Amino acid sequence: MVAAVARNLEAKQTLLVEAGTGVGKSFAYLLPAIHRIINHNERVVIATNTIALQEQLLDKDIPIMQRVFAEATGSDEQPFRAELVKGRGNYLSIRRLELASKRQDKLFADAPARRSLHVIEDWAYETTDGSLATLPALERQSVWDKVQSDSGNCMGRKCPRYQQCFYQEARRRAQRAELLICNHALF
Repeated sequence: MVAAVARNLEAKQTLLVEAGTGVGKSFAYLLPAIHRIINHNERVVIATNTIALQEQLLDKDIPIMQRVFAEATGSDEQPFRAELVKGRGNYLSIRRLELASKRQDKLFADAPARRSLHVIEDWAYETTDGSLATLPALERQSVWDKVQSDSGNCMGRKCPRYQQCFYQEARRRAQRAELLICNHALF
């Protein structure tokens, strides 16, 4: 599989591989992908179907590969950067949260919705990534729709919260990374 992935990366072709759980598929595609990053200065995107596999790659497999490649080159520096890339709707918009907080009596008719907004407000002060994945459970999940980053409401660089924007920061990290992990829908 490693050789097949390497050949297909070189030829810029598509490859479909099927194999059982636990046989090492992740390492078999990571190894040639990282080789392309390091030796050809290319950016590689890996699209997965499940969040569980994304987490496995980022929390377990990629750190192992970073250590292996760093040791192989005799360097203390990280040989490549990997980043999870999520869609815009996975991030809190600080500006939209501020607006929703000011208009909460008009936007949220019931107490559970207002309590959900307060959970989001409290979390917004603590979160480092502003990602839906780290948001505590809400009584009314629909409240997220009023505070999530959304292209129709985004002011881009004109936003007074642009520098603190979780989505924009995630984009900046993705631009600096050589290995991007995303889901099939975003890909």
